Amino acid sequence: MSDVLARARERAAHELGMTGGRMVGRGLESEVWRMHHPEWGEVAVRLPASEEPANENDPEVDPAALYRHEAAVYSYLAGTDIPVPRAYALLRFEVDVAVTEYIENDRSGFDSAALGRLLARLHALPPMPTIDPSRAADAFRGTVVQRLVRRWGVLRRVDPTLPEPPPADRLTALVPAAATSLLHLDVRAENLLTRGGKIRALIDWTNSMIGDPAFELARAELYAAYPENGLDLEALLRGYATLRPLPARSERCTALYRLDAAVMLAVVFTHEAPDTVRGAQALARVHALLEGWDLGAATAHGVSAH
Repeated sequence: MSDVLARARERAAHELGMTGGRMVGRGLESEVWRMHHPEWGEVAVRLPASEEPANENDPEVDPAALYRHEAAVYSYLAGTDIPVPRAYALLRFEVDVAVTEYIENDRSGFDSAALGRLLARLHALPPMPTIDPSRAADAFRGTVVQRLVRRWGVLRRVDPTLPEPPPADRLTALVPAAATSLLHLDVRAENLLTRGGKIRALIDWTNSMIGDPAFELARAELYAAYPENGLDLEALLRGYATLRPLPARSERCTALYRLDAAVMLAVVFTHEAPDTVRGAQALARVHALLEGWDLGAATAHGVSAH
């Protein structure tokens, strides 16, 4: 840990009267420490994993904005049956520090059908009344396409055989205009706190936005290819369908959603967490998704939500 990050954690502990301190998690963007607060009990103290947390997938990421957004999501979901930690504090130093409820995780695994039901309940909720405009319903179509095109450009620097992406307006026409559900968009074992095989909390909502539920399920499909994510896609979809119909989208829309996830994962494994084997596999998956799908044939007529 750098001096700046260590100072931020120490200042947070001093200002809030927290004691102890043991790192319990570290990802590409954040690290989490377990500490004790005199009133709140055990807490999770989250701060950036680096002083410069920008990455190729999200080059302009602002940790403070991410933590504020996550706190707002936790507050919104507190009155629902979607299990999340309580948000306690957000402190601003040289880097930002978020403090939430600490929930014990025995890493016992989870039932993917139960996770599917959880996602169905999440998608059935009314959208958050207040959310950053960049994550709101009317931004969904533009965000999906602009992000895909930008990340596609990142991949072409390492794989020039990838074709140029089609014009953004043609891709936008493939995305349904209706986007009303809160999406998590990073559902995997690392973000599920469990005990005795039961899901106790879904954490890390920094990717969440209002959007199309089919987009969430397409991402889960791509995540399921990696064993460490713990996802049984068939069981997840079966559980989802017991509470809410699976979203029906055009083949091109579904292909676009899958491509978004594939490109994101390829950037992770070629740039953010380089892995020679997985990087090559992820790039091959992008190529496979493009085969037989003439993106340039997308027309301005678009599709409607089903």
